[in-house]
Amino acid sequence: MERKWLILTSVSLGSLMATLDGSIVNIALPAIGSDYRIDLTTVEWVVVAYLLVVGCLLLPFGRLGEVLTFKRVYLTGFAVFTVASVFCGASPTALALVGFRVVQGVGAAMLMAMGPAIVARTFPAAERGKALGLNGVSVAIGLSLGPALGGVLTQVATWRAIFLINAPIGLLAIVWAAHILPVEEPGKGQSFDVKGAGLSGAALFALLLALSEGQEWGWASPAIVGLMIATVVLGGAFLVAERRAIHPMIDLALFRIRPFTAGLASVVVAFAGLFTATFLLPFLLEQGRGFSPIEAGLLLTPVPLSMALVAPFSGAASDRFGPRVLASLGMAIMVLGLLSLTQLSVDFALPDLVWRLVLLGVGQGLFMSPNSSAVLGSVPRPRVGTASGTLAEMRVNGQALGIALSAAVVAARLPVHLAELGSGAPTAAVRNAALAGAIHDAFVAAALICCVGIVTSLIRGSSRPGHAVTASPAVAGTAPGVAPGAPAAPPAP
Repeated sequence: MERKWLILTSVSLGSLMATLDGSIVNIALPAIGSDYRIDLTTVEWVVVAYLLVVGCLLLPFGRLGEVLTFKRVYLTGFAVFTVASVFCGASPTALALVGFRVVQGVGAAMLMAMGPAIVARTFPAAERGKALGLNGVSVAIGLSLGPALGGVLTQVATWRAIFLINAPIGLLAIVWAAHILPVEEPGKGQSFDVKGAGLSGAALFALLLALSEGQEWGWASPAIVGLMIATVVLGGAFLVAERRAIHPMIDLALFRIRPFTAGLASVVVAFAGLFTATFLLPFLLEQGRGFSPIEAGLLLTPVPLSMALVAPFSGAASDRFGPRVLASLGMAIMVLGLLSLTQLSVDFALPDLVWRLVLLGVGQGLFMSPNSSAVLGSVPRPRVGTASGTLAEMRVNGQALGIALSAAVVAARLPVHLAELGSGAPTAAVRNAALAGAIHDAFVAAALICCVGIVTSLIRGSSRPGHAVTASPAVAGTAPGVAPGAPAAPPAP
């Protein structure tokens, strides 16, 4: 086997662990709350703290990899993630668990920021989409395996097992990555923009916290308004700082590259649409139909399984035909999938649910690999780490946006549907019907947002394979270890 495919196995293992740990914990939250005797609003921080830290650090770690080498940051991420997992499993209090989840999120952010960058630097443009598609399989497996594995471990052993299982896997992954990843030279003359990292992290923290807690705290509450103002102020200060920095956190000239900017916009709306569905469907399944959490988790597996089956083929096809048509088609299929979910009745038969979820997963699978390949292939080689971190950041932002949007729509529309279905105290059947109606309204809103993604995917530029994107002088450069005069960037698909 060629070394590049062995490198892909290491990256895929990191993607699997980081994704799995993001999805495996949800199913164990009731057991964690019962063990520590804390309420739902407190135990949810076991998840929220992890996601906030990941979301804040993806961009800085993407840049750090360009300065210190991808391998060094990737191995550090594996080590931090593994050690923090052990401490999470041994946490004596809920506060300690949340604290160790923060540390675990630091390691996960390193893995998630470096993975696509390592793939983009290892594989030539003609194979990049195929490699990213195969890596997408590990992401889909992590998403699909998490709820089921978490339920089994929590029921058979204890919730602590969902963290402790990372220790032996993580140790093997560290040894493998250290052996197989190539030695790199640090970026010569490069420095890390500490000020930019702090401002970007603080701005993203404020934004993600507002989106995550807006429904709980109230969108017009002083806390949420203050967070939104802080996001704008810190974001503006970040842009000013980046324009003045000699080695900025992110070169703003990258956003002049149309495939880069269009791809980032597309991934935000794609993940907003996907997470609107995956966030709301458990409520429909558990509250509307009475399924257990484990059953609901298993019923949602058609989405990631469909993604896993389609992503490798769409990635390979984008290498040959270009990303534009495939990414746009994937977004269109996602719109159809979301709209089809609005026709799902409260007393649906399981096959009616399954084919709709397959449609949603196929659309995401068609979109994901070509879009990632287009984004990473459009930037100069010295900026692949930044592009990788930014792409991962946009995925997290899309997830947060989808959850916030869906919660807001359901909260606003639920009283309307209750009023339409009758006056007086609502029966269980009326409440379930009103909940289904409000969730359907959220699916319509998500479908409309995904329509924007169709447009951004279409305007990204030429879909012809090998069509090179010319970087502006501001973003052109020489990769570490590349001789002066060598091409600064691989041709974009």
